Amino acid sequence: MTHSNPLRAAGDVWLRAISWLLLGGWIGAWVLFAFVVAPTAFRVLPSTQIAGQLIGPVLATLHLYGAVAGVALSASAWGLSRTGACLWLPLAMSALCLLSQFGVTSQIEAIRPLVFGPQGSPEFAARYQLLHQLSMGIYTVVGLAGFLLVALQARADWRR
Repeated sequence: MTHSNPLRAAGDVWLRAISWLLLGGWIGAWVLFAFVVAPTAFRVLPSTQIAGQLIGPVLATLHLYGAVAGVALSASAWGLSRTGACLWLPLAMSALCLLSQFGVTSQIEAIRPLVFGPQGSPEFAARYQLLHQLSMGIYTVVGLAGFLLVALQARADWRR
């Protein structure tokens, strides 16, 4: 598609650049966390409880970045007149980040002392494990959706 309006063409270039920066930052941070930060924390720190205390705030930052980036990516797609998955997938990813942070992670944090403290019980440990698996599942879905979004954006840019 060729623009007769040079301002519109320049705006589209900026929107595409911002989209790629947001998406690249999101996926890069996601991969770094999953394959470097989390495994290293659990390997080198003296206890899983301490590793979890480090991982929690890092994961919260990733979730909040994802929530904002998803909305910004969707807005950019809208500004570029994109439709379908280019528009709704980033919003779904954003919603999953918010669900994970404020739904799942908040429950994990609430029961952490009951799991690792002196009053720990098998019931709390089982609940903690279930929530942790749910959190990892959401994390995986968001990461895979991010790679899908890369392909969708590349295809949309190529068709342009």
